[in-house]
Amino acid sequence: MSEELKDMLERAFWTFIEAFIGALTIAPLVGIEAETVQLAALSGGAAALSVVKTFAKKQVTK
Repeated sequence: MSEELKDMLERAFWTFIEAFIGALTIAPLVGIEAETVQLAALSGGAAALSVVKTFAKKQVTK
């Protein structure tokens, strides 16, 4: 596995974890009624955007 791919996957994983914990913690405090699966989907979207951003950055800086 290339270092670039490994870096992107690691960033996506940690972005997912951070977004999931943040959403799981904050959603009830602001009155959002969301199930865990919905919060996981939201977190997955954040992780996907992280991959897109990292890929785009690497393409622009080449």
